[in-house]
Amino acid sequence: MIAKKSKSINFVVENILKDNIILQINPKMDVAFPYLIGKPGGGKTATIKNLAEKYNAGFISTHFALVPFEELGGIPNFEKIKIKGKIHTGTKWSFPSIIGELFRLSEEKDFVIWLLDDLHLCGSIHMSLLYELLTERKIRDYKIPRNVAIVMAGNDGNKTGAKMLFSAIVNRVMMLQVHTDINEWDRNYAIPNEVNIGIRSFLKNDQYIQYFHEEEEVDSPWGSPRSWSRLSEMINQKEKIGKINSDLLLYLTNAHVGKTAASSFVNYYKIYRNFNFKQILKDAEKFTISDNLSERYSLGFGLTNYLANNDSEKNCNDFCKILTMYLHETPDIGVIMLKEIIDIEKISNKKIFTKIYKIMNEDSKKKKIFRKRLDEIQNI
Repeated sequence: MIAKKSKSINFVVENILKDNIILQINPKMDVAFPYLIGKPGGGKTATIKNLAEKYNAGFISTHFALVPFEELGGIPNFEKIKIKGKIHTGTKWSFPSIIGELFRLSEEKDFVIWLLDDLHLCGSIHMSLLYELLTERKIRDYKIPRNVAIVMAGNDGNKTGAKMLFSAIVNRVMMLQVHTDINEWDRNYAIPNEVNIGIRSFLKNDQYIQYFHEEEEVDSPWGSPRSWSRLSEMINQKEKIGKINSDLLLYLTNAHVGKTAASSFVNYYKIYRNFNFKQILKDAEKFTISDNLSERYSLGFGLTNYLANNDSEKNCNDFCKILTMYLHETPDIGVIMLKEIIDIEKISNKKIFTKIYKIMNEDSKKKKIFRKRLDEIQNI
């Protein structure tokens, strides 16, 4: 998740991780190991994996606290040891399989990111291995490859089952608090992965943004980027067949994100799904902006995404007539529509913004308001 303009926490985190990894694989450097910590379902693991993919690095993810101790640390084998002429029965630990995986990947890639995930669940036994790993870069008698960088991730809060780390471990890590920014998630995950437009527009609406990443619960579902993304897969599948039944939608949404968010989303979705975007563009000359905030917001967002897949010259011209009204009468929503167009063009091969830019600049009245709102976006 990489923001371009907003310089959100995750943008900063990625740059810190990149610099830290470079320092970790330099044998002359001694740096703290990064520990990303935040609410569950926010994309911490995905952020680290995406970083590895971006730089063509090796990537291994280990749910450190959940792997059996013997699998991480190996099992003892007896061997004879001669000390001052006397033979003693000693112990040699078996070679941990994870070390073998790291060596294999380290020979294929310039560097490897080893993610120790769900670190907040570590008990005292696993923490003893973690302490050795962070102190000496080894497990038992086996050093990890020099070009392996260690990154950790975990959740905070008592409801996640978070355990207290040893102070000596805390002193060897840098705790990077992370949060998920709605615009960053939308731009870098939701659009490329075709998250349902109804969900995207709902969550980006200021009235409902509180449902995007709620405080976690232990006895009921709650909203997070992960749960909304998984709900999207269900809705998209149902929409391929036809309109989804309201009762079923409520049931599915409640199962993923809880009752309160489900009630608001279903009411919003009904409004969104009732629009005939093709006809609205066709009748652009007669278009008026609704007094209902949810209706005008969902319509503006929906029209923008409809145009992304139906960007004929006529549709683009008709869309610009409606966009001009939004930019004049409800500039906050008009700016959101412009941002959406820009993001879609950046992520896809569709030249939708290029077409809109040309049309808006050909008309002096459209050009003035269009350029003004573009300047506002660039100054954010």
